[in-house]
Amino acid sequence: MAAQHPVLFFPGTLCDERIFLPLWQAFSGYQRRYVPLQWASTKDDMLALSTDRILDDEKVHLVGYSMGGYIAALLAQLKPQNIASITLIGYNPEGLTQDEISKRQQLTTMLKKGSFNPNNDAYLARFIHPSRLDDTNVVDVVKAMAQDLGKNTLLNHTLATTPREDTTQALAKINVPITFIAAQQDNIAPAASIKHTIKAIPRATLHELTDTGHMIPLEQVDALAAILAKQISV
Repeated sequence: MAAQHPVLFFPGTLCDERIFLPLWQAFSGYQRRYVPLQWASTKDDMLALSTDRILDDEKVHLVGYSMGGYIAALLAQLKPQNIASITLIGYNPEGLTQDEISKRQQLTTMLKKGSFNPNNDAYLARFIHPSRLDDTNVVDVVKAMAQDLGKNTLLNHTLATTPREDTTQALAKINVPITFIAAQQDNIAPAASIKHTIKAIPRATLHELTDTGHMIPLEQVDALAAILAKQISV
């Protein structure tokens, strides 16, 4: 069934439209819009780019991945009357743990002092499932986005969205279907943590995927496409 409303996509940290290209190719029948968060230097910039893509008298489906899930959740609070549904991929509305904040602080210090090497095996293993580390359809895209966008984009994205406030209660007040898509082996936003958090969101449902790390849109294209196709038909 074709979507009745436009679908607005939000990429994650150090990502651009390439994170969604396989997904876009996997299903059609809807009006697609994309928020180029890679252009933004601050959270306000991200929200400005987002609101520009919604007309005053329309409803849209929001699809946010990782950092893009955070921005989608904030946008839904700003424009609840314009939201048809929300799909959040690899995003925990509880916010960042203290451990994750500490890692981000270390990252920003490193980026300010030196160069950034996205070809580092440890960097890739943090985001990609071990079974996918030889999959060029995943690894090459992650590397290419990182190399093209560069350390300044990574630094801007990290600073703009650290820390992240808890959006759980705000999402609970929004009267639309909210779908969370999470991976059990995700090192950034594991499904177990998300499953616990969303108990406080009445209209939330959770899809748990296996054999994928944090890069769900590249690692589990068909599964994600099937879930989204059903969600945006509402």
